[in-house]
Amino acid sequence: MNLASSFYTNVLEYKGKLLIRGVSNGESYLSRTNYSPTLFVKANQKTNYKTLDGEYLSPREFGSISKAKYFCEQYKSIPEYKIYGMNRYQYQYLANTYKEDIKWNKDYIKIFTLDIETECENGFPDPDTAKETIICITVKNHSNKQILTWGTGDFISKKANSTYVKCQNEKHLLLEFMKFWCKNHPDIVTGWNVKFFDIPYLMNRMRRIFDNDTINKMSPWNYVNAERIQLGQKNQQYWNMLGISVLDYFDLYKKFTYVRQESYKLNYIAKVELGEQKLDNPYETFKDFYTKDYQRFVEYNIQDVELVDKLEDKMKLIELCLTMAYDYKVNYTDVYSQVRCWDTLIYNHLHKKNIVIPPREDHQKDTQYEGAYVKDPDLGLHKWIVSFDLNSLYPHLIMQYNISPETFVGVETNKINVNNLLDKKLDLQWAKNKNVTVAANGAMFRRDKQGFLPELMSKMYSERVVFKDLAIKAKKEFNKTKDPIYKNEISRCHNIQMAKKIALNSAYGAIGNQYFRYFDVKQAEAITLGGQLSIRWVESDVNKFMNKVLKTTNKNYVVASDTDSIYIQMGDLVDKVCKDKSTQQITDFLNKVSEDKIQKVIDDSFKRLADYINAYDQKMIMKREVIANKGIWVAKKRYILNLFDEEGVRYNDPKLKVMGVEAVKSSTPEICRGKIKEAIKVIMNKSQEDLINFVSDFKTEFLKLSPEEIAFPRSCNNLSKFTDSSKIYKKGTPIHVKGSLIYNYYLHKNNLEYKYPVIKDGDKIKFLMLKMPNAVKDTVLSFSTKIPEEFKIHNYVDYETQFVKTFTDPLRFILESIGWKLEKEATLEAFFE
Repeated sequence: MNLASSFYTNVLEYKGKLLIRGVSNGESYLSRTNYSPTLFVKANQKTNYKTLDGEYLSPREFGSISKAKYFCEQYKSIPEYKIYGMNRYQYQYLANTYKEDIKWNKDYIKIFTLDIETECENGFPDPDTAKETIICITVKNHSNKQILTWGTGDFISKKANSTYVKCQNEKHLLLEFMKFWCKNHPDIVTGWNVKFFDIPYLMNRMRRIFDNDTINKMSPWNYVNAERIQLGQKNQQYWNMLGISVLDYFDLYKKFTYVRQESYKLNYIAKVELGEQKLDNPYETFKDFYTKDYQRFVEYNIQDVELVDKLEDKMKLIELCLTMAYDYKVNYTDVYSQVRCWDTLIYNHLHKKNIVIPPREDHQKDTQYEGAYVKDPDLGLHKWIVSFDLNSLYPHLIMQYNISPETFVGVETNKINVNNLLDKKLDLQWAKNKNVTVAANGAMFRRDKQGFLPELMSKMYSERVVFKDLAIKAKKEFNKTKDPIYKNEISRCHNIQMAKKIALNSAYGAIGNQYFRYFDVKQAEAITLGGQLSIRWVESDVNKFMNKVLKTTNKNYVVASDTDSIYIQMGDLVDKVCKDKSTQQITDFLNKVSEDKIQKVIDDSFKRLADYINAYDQKMIMKREVIANKGIWVAKKRYILNLFDEEGVRYNDPKLKVMGVEAVKSSTPEICRGKIKEAIKVIMNKSQEDLINFVSDFKTEFLKLSPEEIAFPRSCNNLSKFTDSSKIYKKGTPIHVKGSLIYNYYLHKNNLEYKYPVIKDGDKIKFLMLKMPNAVKDTVLSFSTKIPEEFKIHNYVDYETQFVKTFTDPLRFILESIGWKLEKEATLEAFFE
């Protein structure tokens, strides 16, 4: 096998063998392999293998995985007899087979997007019971963009890349689908919520119709199994098809986009990301849709796979996932686990040096530890804010303090804490004498050698910088030439740098996770308290400098700071030296002050800190981020900035940065989020009177909106906990849960479960305030997608309360901090006019 042109797509251990799927010279292959693993035990003499602590180990080679497992089982109850090495044998195989970077090619990885449709004769389909007939299945091949649909009605395909197979009935449909699937087992299946709906429904339905031998064929290894997982309040079933990775685009989107949305329905996400939406159901019920207009119904089904495919074309989250998996040398689905990824990443790194990983031990997370620092901000309006950010703080703290399992030498508890270190109350000369660096929780780390964790951080950070630069270079070339080869290079380099970024940022989380092989509360706390010390240390020095320059005493110029940022109020300086200057001239001035003066103060400050704590290396790099002519703080981590410069990018018209307020919260209706942002622009750039007029105009518009548009988005949980069989809900029920229980009650009472979805734990819902009296006899109602007409409450929606709660209350919170009001104040002059 020529490994230069070969790569794996899935490797699993099953019944003592490795089941390997991969690509060799452009062709897919399957291999059921007898693998001979190697484990290690303590040696009595010098060998080529060592533990992290430098002790020699002797390799024990086993003829099979079963023999290695038996050996481990034999000594399981003898804690003194430690067995070292990677006992997840598929990763041992990958490390030994692919010793260098893996050259993979997405074009040869078979990715199918799947969507099914079922009847809904008895309400909305339940994947666990799978009682409803499957009437349509669509698969799209991501590589060649071909679409194949199986259905039981008449359909005319209008797209060149779409093929329709008409089947006699459901059984025929499933057999035809299986025939295709078994000839073309994919490497990856994706779709929207396929893991917990489409796949389990399909498997359970086939289990009702066929025998186990038939459904086992869904796997290239002829083995499938069902498992259950608890997700919040939901206990959900999912299926493993051995050899096939399920990368649900719903999961990928939630994990890798870092933005909370008010809804995670495909229709909403497609609208946000693509500006497209699913086809509407023009009929009163879903049953009417598939019985009266099968042509449009199948188009509806096909569009679902098209939208997911377009999301991947734009966002490349599957490509990112593949990049990470091949970087870590793990299976595709392993990227969801930071613990698994880091365990394997470290194993591969040490394996090349003949350093053997320790056995995993069971840990208990008995104690909590301090997290990041967030200062109580100076509330209100501040003129001319300049912010500075620490670069990749936690990875650089690991490098600075040389934090690693084999460099950790214990904890010095004597009065070492952030406050005492800030005031330099402690003489740390002893640390220099011992040649250790001291973290803010007293954890000590060796300085005579670099630990493997900071070494990995440094390597990955350098690689990220390289690929970030290459992506920028490729963008410039593409803009010049429009050559599509540069588009691929942009995507490749961007995904590599993103994979490095995700890995760097997840290392701290792994260290603080009790299931991690190298879990250590003291090391995790050394990172978080190191961050606290750094940000508070530099804040103090910047304040001293600003007081000296402006000849003030103990004035607080750093009006806010959090985990890795400080926000400096420069309004006093601007008032002194920039009278009658334009906004752009003031921005130029503050940029120069930041570069020539503040940057030096910051750099010198961190050098002193590194020297004081006897750092392994000074790694605190802080750079200017934004210049804003106004900043408003309403609480911790809740602020608004009116930006004129962001990392050197200059804006003629200010850009709004809003953090933590309702304008960016997914719990605020979408229409109100947009209008709150517009109102904030008025606050930042116009007058109080302009704001009052803006609010008045929006209220007129608001009163004409549909109830669905103005409802509060929420997640719904604990329905059974708050259910009361006689009164619908218990006392103390949260308002959105109360509304959900009322909705479900009247849905059942009116026999509407077949027409509208029942609200379940974990669902995204919306709720509205109602005027009394009304048909549901309460002041609140929740709903899933739309309010049932049969409830007859549309005329009882309390628009006034909704307007206050969704729009004016969030604005008042901002206005109170700057002394503005939403209503014109009555004056004596106005009274006599």
